[in-house]
Amino acid sequence: MANLITTIPKKVSGGDELVVIKRSDFERFRKWQAEVEDALSKVRRGRAEYKNGKTIAAVSPKRFR
Repeated sequence: MANLITTIPKKVSGGDELVVIKRSDFERFRKWQAEVEDALSKVRRGRAEYKNGKTIAAVSPKRFR
């Protein structure tokens, strides 16, 4: 069955436009949202460490041994 999305008019919702979706779709969205936020926080941390000189440039994998 196709996804069913219903919009609730602003008049009924007190000024905000609301959307009704299936819980499974909402849970999938929330999981995706958490994964994106986790990835972005890691990128921010990496950029900060690079900026502060806390990273190393590896010319070869032997340097990590």
